[in-house]
Amino acid sequence: WTLGRRHHIAEHIRFRSTTAIGLYKGEDQNDDDDDDDEPPEVDVSNFKFSGAASEPVSFGYNKGRSSPNQRKAMGRSSASVAKVYLCTNCGSEFVKWMGRCPTCKEWNTLQEHAVMRQSDSSAGHPFFSSQKPTSWLDGVLSTEGLREGAPIRITDLYQNRDSNAGDASKKIRKRERILVPNDDELNSVLGGGIFPGSLILIGGDPGVGKSTLMLQTAGGLASLATPTPVVGMGLPEDYATTEKLGPVWYCSGEESPDQIASRALRLGIDSSELWLLSETHADSLCAQVVKHLQPEISTSRIPDFDNADADGDKTGIFEALPPSLLVVDSIQTMVCDAGGNSAAGGVTQVRECVALFLRLAKSTGIPILLVGHVTKSGDVAGPRTVEHMVDCVLYLEGAVDPAAGMNRLRILRASKNRFGSSDEVGVYEMTSGRLLPVSDPSALFLSHRMTEEDAEGCAVAIALEGMRAITSEVQALVAIAGGNSGYGRRTVDGIASSRLMLLMGVLQKRCGIYLSRNDVYVNVAGMVEKLEKSADLAVAVALVSSHLQIGVRADTAFVGEVGLLGELRPVVSMEKRIQEARRMGFSRVVSPMDRGSYKSSRGVSTSSGETITKLNGIELVQCRKLNDAITAGLVRPIPKRKQRSRPPSEAPANLQELALPEILDDDDDDDAFM
Repeated sequence: WTLGRRHHIAEHIRFRSTTAIGLYKGEDQNDDDDDDDEPPEVDVSNFKFSGAASEPVSFGYNKGRSSPNQRKAMGRSSASVAKVYLCTNCGSEFVKWMGRCPTCKEWNTLQEHAVMRQSDSSAGHPFFSSQKPTSWLDGVLSTEGLREGAPIRITDLYQNRDSNAGDASKKIRKRERILVPNDDELNSVLGGGIFPGSLILIGGDPGVGKSTLMLQTAGGLASLATPTPVVGMGLPEDYATTEKLGPVWYCSGEESPDQIASRALRLGIDSSELWLLSETHADSLCAQVVKHLQPEISTSRIPDFDNADADGDKTGIFEALPPSLLVVDSIQTMVCDAGGNSAAGGVTQVRECVALFLRLAKSTGIPILLVGHVTKSGDVAGPRTVEHMVDCVLYLEGAVDPAAGMNRLRILRASKNRFGSSDEVGVYEMTSGRLLPVSDPSALFLSHRMTEEDAEGCAVAIALEGMRAITSEVQALVAIAGGNSGYGRRTVDGIASSRLMLLMGVLQKRCGIYLSRNDVYVNVAGMVEKLEKSADLAVAVALVSSHLQIGVRADTAFVGEVGLLGELRPVVSMEKRIQEARRMGFSRVVSPMDRGSYKSSRGVSTSSGETITKLNGIELVQCRKLNDAITAGLVRPIPKRKQRSRPPSEAPANLQELALPEILDDDDDDDAFM
């Protein structure tokens, strides 16, 4: 077969050569009547075929040739532009359009993109890929004392973390968390600080303060960094023995360094170890980070006049420290070579850039904070895979009032955290363009409450935000409906409207409180998110108090979930709620009956079904029914509804007793028609 193929190539070359000679002489190639033409001598030994008789050619990338329907998209020429179709949901790539993505089974998600395929000459380009020889981190990937890629016992890691031996081959560097100065809220949400080598993604609505929070975090850690020696200052005496912390890099693809510096000046950040970059190419950014990890490149010489040697060499050698934290604002503005020629912010670019920073963080131990945009639904823009790749996903939330704009309070929540609890929340207050941590949210929410008098329609609920107990003031206003329809309006802020309708139905059915013909307004003061179900009792007490014009006891807080039968259901973390009530100055807490949690306490039962217990200086009033709990929370009992007294009626014995009017019975047939 090979010899036949070579003969075919030789015949083809002879035909082309003969045609070219005829065209040069101006003769028609079909008017050659000479029979003595001989083909030129051709050396076929220079012609080689990629396949062999014993090794058949297979289809596929780097297999000699591609399948016919994929040759255009998988061309090996770097100058060829091909059309591919990318799924906007999962990021899968196809060579032809389809109505439904075969990978994620979603409809109408394939979009056309023009891409330029890389040639074989770019295989050595240094970027993070699945090929090990092309990694930037060759030589810095291995952990001290461990062979790269080799497994290790988890018990050995436990022992080596606490080992004080000086043998570097058996000691692994203990990874301690980095605490952000003056920001206990962020430290608690992250589980005790920033874990080394972690990849953290923070999202939020536009204008909520993501960049402000990241710049404050970068400035706080930069104040702890080791100052970089400059010309004329010399090296400190303990420079070689003290533990050093590198500078903080803040990379922005949305702002210039001058704009970032103006924001930092407004926030009062003046640390010299905060380095600013304006870069959108992720590969170049990672190259600079890895460059500072190599000792032969990161060492520099500066004049040291204090420590001059005998030869008069007044120079000292110091090592440029790698960054201790890298902030990328934002991930939707970054591009990398692995993402091809797709636009920044696309599915492919976001996924590949996050994978690039993930490998950088895990290999070098440098924590990276990524700022992400959100969609209309509130999720981070990009494929869902991004949230699975990172270690921690944070959301910065803030309530938006159409009339007043953005609320000044911000809630930082963790929807995913591999190094801590995902139930923690942090509270911030936007003041003068900066986010100030609020260590005591309960005091902030109750700062304007009138505590000296028993107010109508005002009850205090103790709710949980994550794992933190927070007291919130529930205000209710019940007024006569002003419309002609006979039904009142319902306006709520801070709780779900469906929950309000449920409570109104329970009050009508179980307690005899009718609110269907009244306008009802409910507001939770100071909260950003909606209250949980444990605030049902406080809402019900506020509604009844406003409707009956009976004041609520100012020294009482309320905890409890209301059921459809009018019973009170127990809630979790009751002890934590009681401690918060005592800290805020309340002396009484009305809660559901829960005998299992307080078996050791001796309570006094009353005739109304209540159980009063003294617990850590708090009078705990436990009730089974909603009606009893409302009565315990008001300054006076609910008045009973008066029943209309009707005399008993007897059935009539005959028709005469009914005294019906006389009915005329006309049977005459002589009625004349008019």
